[in-house]
Amino acid sequence: MTRTQFSILLGLILGYLVLQVHWQYEYPGWSETVNITGSLISFERSADMILLARAKDTSIDFFKALGWSHAHDRYVQLCIFRLASQGLLTKHLPYSENLFKQDIKSHQMNLLDSSLKSIPHISPRHLKQLNGYLDGINTYIETHPRPLEFILFNYRPELFTIADVLTIYKFIAYAGLNDICLIVEKLVLEVLRETDNSDLMKMSFSPHLDGLSDELIEVYKTIKDIRPIGDQETSHVPKLTNSNNWAVSGKLSESGSPLLGSDPHMDISKLPNIFYESHYIGEDGYNIFGISAAGAPGIVMGRSKQLAFSITFGMLDMSDYFVENIENMKYERDGRFYPLTERVISIAGKNCYFYETIEGHSIERSLESVQKPIDSGRYLAAKYALTVDADSKIVDTFFSPVMAKNIFEIKKTFSINSLGTNYVVADSDGNIAYQQGGNVPIRKTSNGLLPLPAWKSENLWQGYLPGEAYHSIINPPEGFVATANNHIQDPEKPVVATFSALSHRVNRINQLLQSKEKLSTEDFKIFQSDTHSLFAEQIVPIVAPHLGSSDIEKELREWDYVSHLDSKPAAFFKLLHQNLKRNVLLQFFTPERADKYIKYSAYPLYVILHKVLESNNSTLLPPAVLQKTVRDTLAQYKGEKYGELEKIDMNNMLFAGKLPSWLGLDRQNIPTSHCFQCVKVGNPRFSQFGAPIYISQAWRMVTDMGTNVVESILPGGPGGNILSNFYAREIDALIEGTYKKIEL
Repeated sequence: MTRTQFSILLGLILGYLVLQVHWQYEYPGWSETVNITGSLISFERSADMILLARAKDTSIDFFKALGWSHAHDRYVQLCIFRLASQGLLTKHLPYSENLFKQDIKSHQMNLLDSSLKSIPHISPRHLKQLNGYLDGINTYIETHPRPLEFILFNYRPELFTIADVLTIYKFIAYAGLNDICLIVEKLVLEVLRETDNSDLMKMSFSPHLDGLSDELIEVYKTIKDIRPIGDQETSHVPKLTNSNNWAVSGKLSESGSPLLGSDPHMDISKLPNIFYESHYIGEDGYNIFGISAAGAPGIVMGRSKQLAFSITFGMLDMSDYFVENIENMKYERDGRFYPLTERVISIAGKNCYFYETIEGHSIERSLESVQKPIDSGRYLAAKYALTVDADSKIVDTFFSPVMAKNIFEIKKTFSINSLGTNYVVADSDGNIAYQQGGNVPIRKTSNGLLPLPAWKSENLWQGYLPGEAYHSIINPPEGFVATANNHIQDPEKPVVATFSALSHRVNRINQLLQSKEKLSTEDFKIFQSDTHSLFAEQIVPIVAPHLGSSDIEKELREWDYVSHLDSKPAAFFKLLHQNLKRNVLLQFFTPERADKYIKYSAYPLYVILHKVLESNNSTLLPPAVLQKTVRDTLAQYKGEKYGELEKIDMNNMLFAGKLPSWLGLDRQNIPTSHCFQCVKVGNPRFSQFGAPIYISQAWRMVTDMGTNVVESILPGGPGGNILSNFYAREIDALIEGTYKKIEL
């Protein structure tokens, strides 16, 4: 293509986008009334660019309005989630090895098939609501042009179905959230079978490896064709890996009413934001504001006039690996063999072979081996908590808050869900509550962290825990509840989690909630921007004696442990922490293996590092490691301030920073004061495909149940259209802590 031809093409593209944006009237005050299968729903763009919908019958019209809003503001994202969840990315987008890996993962999970089987088990009420959501999406698709991105890729989206929506739900639940359980299991498995570090694993994940034996380790060494940890995840899926939420009762608030704060942490390196804000007002009195994900109807977190609710990921163990013994395409159970179910699917022109047992154990193989029939041998197989009624549970979880009036109407619904969550709830009657919820299997012979031989039927799942097995608190005497992905386990009940985040964040939140006699939403905003690091408080005294009389030593000794943008000690500590983590691992692993684990398994490695630091064991943490860490950091540090080191790139989810910056699709080199293990968390790491991602606050909300006001920040804004005037909004608001107000 010549320069002239390129210029003409680019001009046509930009002209089309401008006309498309103008046609959609994306400016404050725009309004339109849409007939969605007989329901007249009016839409209005607020001053903050949130799409406000008004309708008559909330029980159905809310879902029609949300479907139309998702399609209007997040058309591309909506369709990409569907393609990713069903393994169709390489069919409709330009081929890449990364997309091929993701399609393999999605077909192995086989979520679409389980969705089709679950439809008959969904209640008539929920089916009606799901169909209302589909009516909203499909009305928009049928009456509006395709986005430019899909014209360029020659992709024509089909109308959405109930199976599509259920599959997106489960993709978020199991590929986006509960896959962390499989990543931890695979890390443990790989370390046990390929290194001599069983004692390190036992210490780090105590007591959940107490059942480990030499015999089991020998079984692990016989497993063939293990897919590398680096191919474990999928990038086109929301990942709720960190989050905070808390509530205080009226006795701790200035207003005398409960307050609730929420800031879920997702990968914010992609535009648009994974979350979508919407506001609905019904003529029947319902009024709700909150966030959802495109393709997943219902409100995940938000506020009605009666109820405020928020989740963090509870790290509940709802997925397992098993070891399967395969002979001549049959799997073993107690000495007998049964035929595997085989699926042959063409992905990017390559025949790929997938195998399952009758229990739904999905054989996992390397990307090379999956392109040929399975050989005899021992393999890893993944099992997800996908029951025939799991879809109705997850649907109910997101639908019920829309119309609930108090915590008692909603708490039981939250106790059984397919996400594995910590719900914090407050209502206008003055109640606050915590409800743990999930779909954790009953295990007779383990807690779920060790892959067990599936040929022994006693090791298989024995059903699922009832709602009563999950921890619950109503109106605690201390007057507050808070969670931050920390370990929450009722000692009198079955084990539901074998792995959790470190406790520094929740401990800091508890400090803040007890720092004043009476609190307000203004205090909550300050708390959500808090960058005081208890993690740094723990590490600096251990390392400081080895700093000698360096220039940074005095500054570090006087540091307040807050990550200000202009802080030099915070910048030094960021580098120190990275070097300490690597040097600790180098005691146990080769440089290549240590770097691989840091890149692909960062989350469980923090648990290992923390256990080593807590051990006070000079064998695990000898002075030489601390001295090398100091030397490495002093050589690396060039006097930078924290804001010069901690930066965020936010790139368009489809083009991933590959297009010229002047097109305006991306926002790069954004300085931020987010920090690791702070309330205002910031966790830069790499995806399984080597692409940088940044886990941080994807949404902030504070509200006082004594008012009808919600305040929030959504970095990236509501729009997915790259030239709309609200694409990439509120990024500065996140950095500066500037909230917008929504009146219910």
